[in-house]
Amino acid sequence: MANLEEQIKLLVELQGLDTHIFKLEDVLESIPRKIKTEEDEFKEKATNLKKVEDGVKTLLLKRKEKEGELETKEGVIKKYQTQLYQVKTNKEYTALQEEIGRAKADNSLIEEDIIRILDQIDIENKKGAKEKEILKQEEAVLAEEKKKLNEDAAKIKGELEKLKLQRSELAAKVDKTILSKYERIVKSKDGLAVVSVANEACQGCFRILPPQVINEIRMKSDLVVCENCARILYIEE
Repeated sequence: MANLEEQIKLLVELQGLDTHIFKLEDVLESIPRKIKTEEDEFKEKATNLKKVEDGVKTLLLKRKEKEGELETKEGVIKKYQTQLYQVKTNKEYTALQEEIGRAKADNSLIEEDIIRILDQIDIENKKGAKEKEILKQEEAVLAEEKKKLNEDAAKIKGELEKLKLQRSELAAKVDKTILSKYERIVKSKDGLAVVSVANEACQGCFRILPPQVINEIRMKSDLVVCENCARILYIEE
């Protein structure tokens, strides 16, 4: 086996590269999720705008229905007014007048409904126009944000390629047995396999180490791992 002190130095350097690589990979993996979240938020706002527009369409249909009712009632009134000239008794005349009065009263209610619907259409149209303008601005912001995130992803990929090349070159210098042990610990300990000792405590789990373990680390005759977290220990000179 190569000089252990030198091997530990290589492991510490390798751990530094791996920590950087893992962080960049986490950031890279988060970018598509972030883009999807922002797209989903935009789609939700677009859906809300469509609801407003659909609401306006429903109101327009209601207005058309009410206008149809009004037109029908106007036809009835004209019919009754024509019949007024054909009746022969006061009773018939009075009855028609009452029917005309009721029809006109119905028309007044329908006209009020139409006015309310028109007012609501105006409110909803203004609301829709405002939301459409906001959505247009947010669409431009989203496009810009996606462009930036994709550019960031491309930069990170480029940096990762360089770091992984450095890692391969560095890993080739590490004793195969030591490297194999390091790789196993890295996978099982969330990317952190080599930790320093500070104030007689493991900096991986912060457990106080027995004096004997501290002495073994200083002797540098063999790799020493923390009995609690199983990470490789070293003391910074």
